[in-house]
Amino acid sequence: MLNRDALNDMANKIADALPEPARKMQAQFKAQVEEMISQGLKDLKVVTRDDFDRQAEKLSKAEAKLAELEARLNALEPANKK
Repeated sequence: MLNRDALNDMANKIADALPEPARKMQAQFKAQVEEMISQGLKDLKVVTRDDFDRQAEKLSKAEAKLAELEARLNALEPANKK
């Protein structure tokens, strides 16, 4: 998920674009916009960069282990064919 500062920044930009009479309700509007953005990102199943990096690291380790196991298997195969 995006960090809170990024959500606040987006909400502030939208709230600043409001006409003057609507700015009186700015705090309430800002909270609603933040909630809508947050919910929209949840619906899109967006993950944090930290979660992505952890999964990428796990995948890299799994790929390395698979390559190691394939090499060991290939080393054993000629012995089995005799």
